[in-house]
Parts: sequence; structure tokens; C-alpha cells
Amino acid sequence: MSILYTLLTLFIIASTIPLFLGVRKGLTKVNWVEFYSMGKDAGFSFKEINLLRKIAVVNKHQKPSSLFWSVDVLDKSLAGIHKMIEKEKDSDEQEYLEYLLKKLYSYRKSVEFQKPRYNRGLETTYDIAINQILKLKVDVLGIYECSVLENNRNYILVTYPKGPPLPVGFSWRDRTLNVYFWRREDAGYFFQSRIMEGYPDREFKTLRMSHSEVVLRSQKRKSVRTSCKLPIQLYPVKSLKTSTQLPESQPGLRCILQDISEDGAAIMIGGQGKVNMCCKLQMELFGKVAILRGIVRTIDYDRKRNISVLHIQAEEPDEQSRYLILAFVYDIYRNEQSLAGNTLKQNESQAESNLMNDNPANGAVPEVEKGPDDDLESLEAVEEELPTFEYD
Repeated sequence: MSILYTLLTLFIIASTIPLFLGVRKGLTKVNWVEFYSMGKDAGFSFKEINLLRKIAVVNKHQKPSSLFWSVDVLDKSLAGIHKMIEKEKDSDEQEYLEYLLKKLYSYRKSVEFQKPRYNRGLETTYDIAINQILKLKVDVLGIYECSVLENNRNYILVTYPKGPPLPVGFSWRDRTLNVYFWRREDAGYFFQSRIMEGYPDREFKTLRMSHSEVVLRSQKRKSVRTSCKLPIQLYPVKSLKTSTQLPESQPGLRCILQDISEDGAAIMIGGQGKVNMCCKLQMELFGKVAILRGIVRTIDYDRKRNISVLHIQAEEPDEQSRYLILAFVYDIYRNEQSLAGNTLKQNESQAESNLMNDNPANGAVPEVEKGPDDDLESLEAVEEELPTFEYD
């Protein structure tokens, strides 16, 4: 009984501390005991509640309980802390605000990943979407790419695979393949399948692929990504170790940023890029320069339009770049009219048109031939995480 009394006393004392702090900061009518109680009822841990209480005090929220259910309020709080850091002169207070900013971004990511779209994984191949790009690994020969045309109860109909030249006498029929694909806004997947048969369909061939009840999920997304159409600069580098986080003074190669997160990006370039190329991306976000360095892991090449989308795995950026990218990803300034022009969205067709009309002389990325083993190397990291299994 005495232990329970002691714990209750300590809780009351701890609860009154933020109350006095709130008075100092201008929050005079907040019932912090009720705030903690509401947080526990909503399923939040004491650690999360304590963080949100600090955020409410710093941003002077008169209704701090809204932080438990409103993403909009969370994002406004992030924007508020960003502004405070820029204006704060005291180094200790600035360090405290930066600590809160880091913790709140971490909490914001956990909230985002609780959304259903991040948790619904594929369990069988019956759920693979139409137009999904598949990578087929053929032993010795390399990697071939195709897309899903039809997915019914009996088979998956795919376009005829494109890749390295096939040897004389090669047949896809009855061949067992390792199949890899990346599901947008989700994760990477792997399964094994047989090619049932191929037949001509007007002007092109298609293949029927058998279904699999065993689909392995790999490379689950670890960061939140957002789509965009933003003109940025690309700088190929020899090595990430020798490149710097400093902005470049000379113009780089023009490209279009298609999506971005704190640990990766997809960019559209003219011509054909090269897998495993090291590069540095430089972009302007909210009037400031952000830098992202990484390695090209996979490429989607449109031969007809001579345009490639490079998927880049990035190293951890410097603190300023990371916070600029996160602010852009969560669009934390979306409710501020003064920053309406900084949504950084560009007309897709116009952006692609400008890129297609570029040439190496005026800043476009020159075409680089891709070696036969480049795609194979890009899948090695995925394959190491996945078991090999055979059909009965």
C-alpha cells in the first residue's frame, strides 16, 4: 500500500511540473493530469505522452490533446519548431529544440507507418497488380524484365521478357525462375514460378507464369517517401567516400526528381544510366540547398522515349538536408499561404518534355550503356536475404 501511495505521489508531482512550465510559456488553462490520462486511454506510452507534452508547451497549443489524434496538428508543430530554431539565439535552447525536432520526426514516421497501406503485404501472387514490373533471374544469362498484363486464377500473363540476348535453342517453357519485384509504397517481394507456355498475340509474344502460394517480403520500406516533379542537379562522382556534403557551385546535369525520402530517391534522366553509379543530388527546398548522395541500384529504361528512371539508395544526409527533405516529404508547410509556392510540384508532361529535348551539350545526362551483369549485381543484396527453395 505504501509503494502504491509513493508512486501516486510521484506521478502527481511529475504531472504538476509541466503545468508550471506551461504557465511560464503561456499555457494557463491546460489540465496536464487530464492530458496524461487521455493519452493513456488512447494507447500512448508515457514516453510518447511526455514527448507530446513538451511539443505542446513549445508550440503553445491551447488544446494539446489534439496531438493524440491530429496529423495536421503534428505537422504544424514540426513547422513551428523549425521556425523557432531559425530565430533562437540561445545555444542551449536551440539544442533543446533540435532534440525535440528529432524526436518528433521519429514519432511522425511511426504514425505514418501505422496507416493501412504500409501494413498490407502480399501473401500470394494472385494479388499482384496489372502493369507490375517483374525481374526474372535466369541462371548464367542474367536478369530479364517483363510486366503483368493479366492476373487470373489460373496464371499470370506477362509481356515477353527483355534482357540480354538468348542463346540459340533457348526456351522459356517449363523453366523455373526466381522472380523479384518492388510493390509501390510497400516493399520488395520474391517468389518462384514456372513459365507454362508462350504464344504470339498479334504483334508481340506473351508468357503464362504459374502462381505461387509462397511470396517472401524483403526490403520493407524504412522511410516515408513522397512523389514530386522537381527539377534538380545530378553530379556523377567516382566514390561516395571522396564526395562531400557541400553544395556545388557549378551547374550539374539536369534531371527530374520523381520521389524522395531521407534514404533514397528516384530521378528521371534523358538516355540510359548505369547501375551502381555513385552520384550526388543537389536540390532547392524551401529556399535552401539539400544534398543527397547515393548509388544507383536499379533502372527502369523506356527505350521508345529514351528516358530512364534511376532508383537511388542514399547514404545518411547531413542534418540540414535531412530536415529539409523530411519537411518536404510530410509537407509540413501545406497550411501556410505564404509558402504555397513552395509545394515544389511541377507539371509532369512539361518536365518530361524538357528532359527529352535536352542533349549532352546543354546539360542532359549522356547515355551510358548498361553492362549485362549490372542488373544482376543490383539484386545480389536482395537475394542474400531470401532462402532458395525448390518445387516438389
